[in-house]
Amino acid sequence: MNSGLDLRTVLGLATIVGLVMLVRSVLKIFNSGLGLIISVIAIVLILQYGFDLSPRELWYEFSHLPQYLVRLAKNVA
Repeated sequence: MNSGLDLRTVLGLATIVGLVMLVRSVLKIFNSGLGLIISVIAIVLILQYGFDLSPRELWYEFSHLPQYLVRLAKNVA
């Protein structure tokens, strides 16, 4: 007995629908974070080429940022 749609067709369609939903979700996540990613890249490039900072110096300053913020908070209070 053939009902018109066999199991492989149904599974194929379900797979395509699932992939479309997955791709749309990934694109929404990427699109919402794209502005932040571009901003961070722009800031890093400006610091590197505009102020002649090496990646090692940038990483050092970034890793010590929490200490600077704690010191600043203690001095303000």
